[in-house]
Amino acid sequence: MTEKPVPAWGILFGGLAVFVAAPALLLATGHDTIKPSADSDKALSLTGALIPALAGILLVHGIPLHAPNLLPGVPNRRRLRKQAMALALIAFLWPLALFVVSAAGHQGLVRDIWALAKPLVFLVLPLILLRTRGEPDPFRLTWWPRQTWRWLAPIPAVLVFGWLYVLGPLAPPLPTSEDYPDPVYLAVGATLTFFTANVLEEVFFRGMLQTRLEALFGRWPGILLAALLFAWLHLPTHGQGSLPLTLGAIVAFQGFFGLFTGYLWSRYRNLWAPIAAHTAMNTVPLLLM
Repeated sequence: MTEKPVPAWGILFGGLAVFVAAPALLLATGHDTIKPSADSDKALSLTGALIPALAGILLVHGIPLHAPNLLPGVPNRRRLRKQAMALALIAFLWPLALFVVSAAGHQGLVRDIWALAKPLVFLVLPLILLRTRGEPDPFRLTWWPRQTWRWLAPIPAVLVFGWLYVLGPLAPPLPTSEDYPDPVYLAVGATLTFFTANVLEEVFFRGMLQTRLEALFGRWPGILLAALLFAWLHLPTHGQGSLPLTLGAIVAFQGFFGLFTGYLWSRYRNLWAPIAAHTAMNTVPLLLM
């Protein structure tokens, strides 16, 4: 016998409050720009961070108007809670540990292990924790959905998001050859970013974590929680000075992006859609050099 998600109104309204408060905090303190990373000397406007994600969410909602329920039933709610808690702890504790190391003056160490440790933290460890014994996993990831509409429907939202973020009037400055003078370094960095960020982060935060949170609490509470934990991931590497400003910035930038990719995943259950959006944000600007 399967169980339906239990609506979590506290998570829903609390999460919405955080997403409203983050840009409000930045504006109230006179910070209408965000640094894409802690060591970047370029700035992204607050509207440039919000508009592409919000436009993508509106298009996901409108095309198609009503997506079917693609979330399977939950045969074992107790096991589901344990899995979701384990994944959420990974998503919370790993950035916290790196933040503590960075605050202790070891920023170089954090940069060195940031990408290299991701396969262990966000793939190997979760797969070990999600191992099932004698029971089929209802949330096993499907990489190639058979329905054609699950491939075609996300295209407008991903294309509009990519254009607005990379080439639109509010887009951040594109990197120049001075930013990455060595073509070999650029190629290695772009490839590493694609697999460790664009693919691996979407597999973990959307495919593994969000799916289980949705099954526990409902679609939007699950999306909100996963998006906030995705924003929290960037705490050690996207400092904006003070901790409140850093938290506001990562929610306004990575958090809203997580809402967009989370909604893509929830509506279509095609991981290549959020991966494509992630690639548009992280990798396409480098390729345009």
